[in-house]
Amino acid sequence: MFLLLNAFIASLDGFIIGSILRFSNIKLSKTNFLAIFLGNTLVYTFSLFIYLKFNMTFMTKTISTLLYLFLAFHSLKEEEKNYEGELKLKDYFLLTLSHSLDGTLVSLNFAYSYNIYYIVFIFSTFAILLLYIGYTFFKRIKNSNKNKYISFSLFLLLAIINYFL
Repeated sequence: MFLLLNAFIASLDGFIIGSILRFSNIKLSKTNFLAIFLGNTLVYTFSLFIYLKFNMTFMTKTISTLLYLFLAFHSLKEEEKNYEGELKLKDYFLLTLSHSLDGTLVSLNFAYSYNIYYIVFIFSTFAILLLYIGYTFFKRIKNSNKNKYISFSLFLLLAIINYFL
């Protein structure tokens, strides 16, 4: 259950990215969503594979808690991204990489507890699902500062839960 909660919170930026893409009049097809999903899957798989292959263990409870705190404070500073016109291959690559970065770091916390493919599936699915929801269903978010505080609060909550559980 904690894995699902972490995957959900780490993927919340996808909701905001999807909303921004919609309101920047960027057209995304099913193929585009599939490409982003596959890109996320590759990033997660590669990162977890390297982490496990070299028996890395730097994601301790303390490091994880500090990482959540870093992501929380980083979300307060993050600026809204503006995309214009159609996305090029470079844009898709950068979008996928930035969208999966926080999820990758959070997923390392579970590398030795769960099957790598299960982790990749959960994190990739939440990432693309929240991106799709943000792109498809929601209208323009008027005040982006509220989104920053929501992200900050969720990562702070994860840090507290991680530290005491």
